[in-house]
Amino acid sequence: MANSESEATPLNPTTPPDPMNLSPWREYALGYLRAQLREDAPGELGVARVFERSPLEGDGAVVVFEFRARRGAAESDQYYVVVGQTEPNYYPAYGLDADEAYSLHLGTRFMLVMGVAQCVAPEGIDVMAAARVVVDRVAPSAPIEGLTVAACFDVEGQHHVVLRGRVAGQDVYIMAGEAPAGFSRRVELPPQVAYRLHVGAVLRVEAHRAE
Repeated sequence: MANSESEATPLNPTTPPDPMNLSPWREYALGYLRAQLREDAPGELGVARVFERSPLEGDGAVVVFEFRARRGAAESDQYYVVVGQTEPNYYPAYGLDADEAYSLHLGTRFMLVMGVAQCVAPEGIDVMAAARVVVDRVAPSAPIEGLTVAACFDVEGQHHVVLRGRVAGQDVYIMAGEAPAGFSRRVELPPQVAYRLHVGAVLRVEAHRAE
């Protein structure tokens, strides 16, 4: 995740991204990345995807650009940068598509706005019971094995726990505790990334239901 916006970054335009004319936003995103990445910043941006509404209060339309950048001596890797009516940020691609990158951005914004901090799991947590509550909603008879606490987050005194284990023989993350319940098969992702991706997806689903 990037640091906060640099003072050298151009002012954020006040109008939402126009899918028919994204040139101002390309320039803005390139300026933001130059301020953040300096000599590693890309000279051009790739494919864009516009998301016209946000489920987060205070945020609006955004555009997600692909880009490639070399960090130091490392090979050039794929990233996404998100700009628009939001705090800009950039992310390693993690193998995600642009739609998933938008969910990751929403989950990251949620954590920042809510002051979510990674923490130690509550002492004496029964990981099997926590996992069973989630799994039983969709597969009451599915066996659960090899559970460990992959990460835990404090959300205004609530504990959102990310468990890793196998459900019916498949490796998964289980979002348990007081987190919005769910699963992720993206166990190649760091648990904190899987959590942010999950939270962003939940925010989008809840906003759609409320429409």
